[in-house]
Amino acid sequence: EQRLGQIEKEYILSGNQGMIAPLERFLDGEMKNIMRERKILENKRLDLDACKNKVRKARSLATQPQKEGVDPRAMLDQAENELRLCQAEFDRQAEITKLLMEGLSQTQTNHLRHLKDFVQAQVNYYAEAHAVMQELNNELSGNAEDGNKVGSSSPPQANGTAVDAPEGVQFDSPLGF
Repeated sequence: EQRLGQIEKEYILSGNQGMIAPLERFLDGEMKNIMRERKILENKRLDLDACKNKVRKARSLATQPQKEGVDPRAMLDQAENELRLCQAEFDRQAEITKLLMEGLSQTQTNHLRHLKDFVQAQVNYYAEAHAVMQELNNELSGNAEDGNKVGSSSPPQANGTAVDAPEGVQFDSPLGF
């Protein structure tokens, strides 16, 4: 049991270090940053849409006569300047977000490698646990054979009846399973 416990501890440790910890680091760091930049991009898009609506409104007012000291042409120029600024900010943010998203392909490759390492750790764990159990089984078989030499050499029994293996099945355990 101690050997099985040690094997399980090693498995848990390697699973944590090989899969869980890198995934947590990604989610807590890189993914939060990506989500923040995407949110900023969405806000820049909303600002750009608002500026485009201002320009449309200013253009429709520019065709109308001037009212009470408000020059429609000056309003249109101001709206177009704001639109250019919003467009530049949106383009800059779109490029930042695009670069971060492109970096995800490398991250995906790393996660796949970590997943493969985790699966290999599982394979090793189950193989080692199986080997330990086989060794225990062999030890118990040796002890059972020593006890059988004194008594009868009949096959293992359950509830007083002999246990027969189904065709093609061979029992490795002295207990019949």
